[in-house]
Amino acid sequence: MTTVHDDLPHPVPAFAQLRYKENYFFILIAPESGAFGVIHLNHEPGHDRARYTANFEIGGRSIRYANTTAFPDTFEYARTIGDGALTLHFAEPHQRFELRLESDAIDIALRFTARHPTFDYAACRTAGNAAPSFQEVMTLGLNLPYNHQQQALDVSGHARFVDGPEIAIRGSGYRDHSWVIRADAGALRHNWCGLNFPGRSFGIKTLETSFRPGHVAKEGYVVDADGLRALRRIEVHSEGEMPDGLCAKLVHEVTDVFGNAYRIESDVAGRFAHVPLVSEAPVGKVGFHIVENFCPLRLTTTGERGEGLVEIGRSSAIGGAYA
Repeated sequence: MTTVHDDLPHPVPAFAQLRYKENYFFILIAPESGAFGVIHLNHEPGHDRARYTANFEIGGRSIRYANTTAFPDTFEYARTIGDGALTLHFAEPHQRFELRLESDAIDIALRFTARHPTFDYAACRTAGNAAPSFQEVMTLGLNLPYNHQQQALDVSGHARFVDGPEIAIRGSGYRDHSWVIRADAGALRHNWCGLNFPGRSFGIKTLETSFRPGHVAKEGYVVDADGLRALRRIEVHSEGEMPDGLCAKLVHEVTDVFGNAYRIESDVAGRFAHVPLVSEAPVGKVGFHIVENFCPLRLTTTGERGEGLVEIGRSSAIGGAYA
C-alpha cells in the first residue's frame, strides 16, 4: 500500500546511526604520583577516520591532546599504532604495552603491564545475567558484531614538562579494547568502571539507549586469586548530587557466577581528579557528555580500599543528574 507520507522524506531509522569502530582505551590512576590520564585511540574505517586523544592531570597541571587523521593504511595486525605524537606499541599482547605522548608541552612515556589476565565480555552471555547484553542494546537486537575486552594493569613511567622537572609515575590502571558496531550518539546514560583493589579487580558497565529506554544493559566481571569470572547480578545506584550534576557516590552491588557478593562504593565527591572525554557527538540534540572520575574506592564486603576510574555519561536530551 502506498501512502502520501511514504512518498515524502522518511524518518531516519535507528540502525542508520550504527557504525563499525575499533577502540583502544588506556587509563592511568596514580594518586601517589599525582598523575591521572585517559588515552583513547579510535578507528572508524567507514568514515576514513582515526581519532587520537589524551587527557591528563599531572602535577596539578592539565594536558590535553587531540588529533584526527585518515584511517591508517597499515592497520591490520600492526604492532604500533598512533599519529606519531601519540603512539601505542604492543610490546607483548595481553602482557605489556608502551604508550608515548610527545607534544610541545610534555613528553610522557608509560609502560602498562598485566595486573590480571584479560577478560572477554563474551563470557557474560552465558553467565545467567538477567539483564540484556551490550550487544543486544547497542546493535538494536540485530546480532551485529560487538566484541569487548578489558584488563586490569599496573603502570610505570615518567612525564617531563618542557618547562619543568621530570615526574616519576607509578600506579594502576586498566585498558579496554573493542571492535564493534555501535551507536554512541544513541545513548541516554551509562556508567563504565574499572575498579582496582589490592586483592582483586572489577570491570562493570551499564547502558541505556534512546532506542530502547528503560532497557538497561549490564555486564561485568571480577578477577582475583581464584581467576576471571563474569558477574551474574549487577545493581547500581547513586547517592547525593554535586553542583556539576554528578552523583556524590556511585554504589555497585554485584554477585559473581558462583554466588559471591560484593558491594563497592566509589567516592565521586572525593575524586582525586577528573577529565572530560569527547564523545562522537558532544553537542546537538544527540549530544552526549562524559566525565572520567578518578576515585578512591571501598569494598565494603572486605574493608579493602582501592582506586578506580568511574566514567559517567549522560545525554543532553534528558537533563538531571548524570547517574
